Amino acid sequence: MTKKLKKISKPRALLLFPIVLILFACSDNNDNNSVDSLSITSYNMGLALNFVPYTAERLVANEALVATHESDVICFQEVWLPEQVEAITNAVSANYPYLYTVAPEQIFSETAACTTSEVAGFADCATTMCPDLSGTALVDCATSQCGVFIGGLSSSCLDGVIGAVGIPNITVDALVAAVTQPAGKFAFDGSLGLMLASRFELTNTEFQDFINDSSGNHRGALYAEITLKQQSHVIACTHPTANLSATINYPLSGKHGSWEVENRFMQQQMIAFVNAKAGENPILFAGDFNCSTANASNQVDAEFSANCQLWLDDGFIDVAAEQLACSFCSDENLILIEQQNSGGGGNTLLDHVFIKNVGNPAAITAERVFDQAVEIIALNPEQDLASEDSPLTTHPSDHFGVQVDVPVP
Repeated sequence: MTKKLKKISKPRALLLFPIVLILFACSDNNDNNSVDSLSITSYNMGLALNFVPYTAERLVANEALVATHESDVICFQEVWLPEQVEAITNAVSANYPYLYTVAPEQIFSETAACTTSEVAGFADCATTMCPDLSGTALVDCATSQCGVFIGGLSSSCLDGVIGAVGIPNITVDALVAAVTQPAGKFAFDGSLGLMLASRFELTNTEFQDFINDSSGNHRGALYAEITLKQQSHVIACTHPTANLSATINYPLSGKHGSWEVENRFMQQQMIAFVNAKAGENPILFAGDFNCSTANASNQVDAEFSANCQLWLDDGFIDVAAEQLACSFCSDENLILIEQQNSGGGGNTLLDHVFIKNVGNPAAITAERVFDQAVEIIALNPEQDLASEDSPLTTHPSDHFGVQVDVPVP
């Protein structure tokens, strides 16, 4: 039986995740009437604690990277935790004085998400198969070795287990303690992980919330407008549902039957929303859309490709998909090479900037960014990277960034 759920906002999060636009400073150096082009970057930082390795160590490296990155607008994804938001905010504020993000919001079960006996099989398997592991190593091991027990959990218990993934340095005992009481449905306290940063003032900000249609993570989209040469440009930032079928079945509590259909629903809703907001004005919609169109010439594989096609059928263009190689690259990205055995393979382009209502589409260019390896060092206290293995060369994220440059007539 599915337990009743109640939706609760986390008041403490409001201190660090303002639901309104933050203005860091007036940017007198930016003349909106003299720009010749508008560049927008989509970058999934992969700061998913316990899910992508070296989260804390890579955060430090990413602070330095984004502080000097040259773009007009950046759509960040997977900046989940308050300390991550604060770090990236501080890193970009000098060059990107306008930031829009929203507060986390969680859905809690009214009673314990799992009974002790219900979660015992999974807990015993994880203790046996993943002895003395914690954090990223435990999550990676438990999902690969104990999948049969995860699949047998009730709807609310599975939600609780997924929601507990972001517990710092998670252990089996900490997981059991978290889910045998009222527990959150979403990982990372219901954070969306989205940040929209801009050199130009962001106006008419709006938030499209998919909280009632989200599984695993709270999903949504951020919208704003930038005025260049008296022309409004609608900018958007999103990260809809991912394909997690390689590690976990679609939850019974989900409304859409599969990860792919949930992703499709969100993309349909975003297309309708942004068209209504923009009218005939230019649209630049950035993010990790968790869909990829096969492109043999660039050795890109398909992933939920029909969902990407929704944008093209509506008149959007996807220059990144036309011009670039993969952005989620198990054959090239050092983090993904390390995870291939547990995370699946493939070279997909999940990161896009869908564009519509621009004057000269042929003049738009795309490039891959944040695709060079960096050196990370062990922290004190130690996190994923042990002192004896430090420094380590890896990529700053499990995604490469995508940047497009759009002429402004």
